[in-house]
Amino acid sequence: MTAPDAAPAPVSSMPAPGIRAVDGNRAALTLLAVQNLASAVFAASIPLPLPGRTVRVGLGLPLGTALLLTFVTTVLVGLLAFRPALTALVRDTRWRTPPSWGTALAAFVLAFLASRAFAVAFVTLFPQGADAIPRFLGHGPDLWALLLAAGVLVPFAEEVAFRGLMLRGHERAAGFLVAALATSFAFGLAHGVPASVVGILPMAYALARLAQHTGSLWNGVIVHVLNNTLAVGLGTFLAGSRFPDADQATILIKNQSLALPLALGALLFGVAVLAVLHLWLTPKEDPQVRAAPGPWLSAAYVVIVLFGLLTAALTLPTVQQALTHLQGAMR
Repeated sequence: MTAPDAAPAPVSSMPAPGIRAVDGNRAALTLLAVQNLASAVFAASIPLPLPGRTVRVGLGLPLGTALLLTFVTTVLVGLLAFRPALTALVRDTRWRTPPSWGTALAAFVLAFLASRAFAVAFVTLFPQGADAIPRFLGHGPDLWALLLAAGVLVPFAEEVAFRGLMLRGHERAAGFLVAALATSFAFGLAHGVPASVVGILPMAYALARLAQHTGSLWNGVIVHVLNNTLAVGLGTFLAGSRFPDADQATILIKNQSLALPLALGALLFGVAVLAVLHLWLTPKEDPQVRAAPGPWLSAAYVVIVLFGLLTAALTLPTVQQALTHLQGAMR
């Protein structure tokens, strides 16, 4: 009489096959490019002078509607072009682990404070950079579409791309710390405008460490949704309001004698909060297979960084002046 065969291990206990860094980078780069291109096509309406006529490029839709269509386009491209990587992510423990709301809310408060402190420091030293920060404002029915798209759907897509695909691939190839730093740097630069980049970098690092600490992608989604919804809501509210002390606050920030102390104070506060986040959100034990073929630094990652640097450079006043002079000389 032979002994019965051992029962196979349940599928849930087996480590997921994992996402290669090169695949995560390529997916994040493509989805980022699709999101930027689609949002420009749907929202922009740019006059293009042609011989004998002027043609408008872009549909010129309301921002909320444009971002909803952008999300649908990005999802379709992701499902068609990156199904294997997305399937690996869905099978991963980060996707299957439920969120911890208390941890997510506490991390949001700290990340929000650090992010705004860094942004205040930058804008205080370089006040002209504040004019280039994109503002998501909606009116009427489109405001609800904007809150849904920019506040919920776009954060979800960005978390899947950066803290899901890219971060997971980098962790297998380079470890927790390098993965958190590299993906945060790429995510921050992807927003282009220097003032936005400076404010987003602390938030991006907190999102990466939060995913590593809790083992759940959904905590980052919660924090990202709260941040964007608050930004859209406050931006719309403040755009339609007039506070009597607004001019005095602007004068105070632009006071050259106070600029350096205010910037240093905000920067020190932001660094202190970010240090607390770093020490608190330590990575937990990870069941995924650590070994992965190929380096974490791929051509796709380099393209993301170069795209961010180029976009940021084009928003600088000196570069814009040089381009204006060049256009005038070519006419």
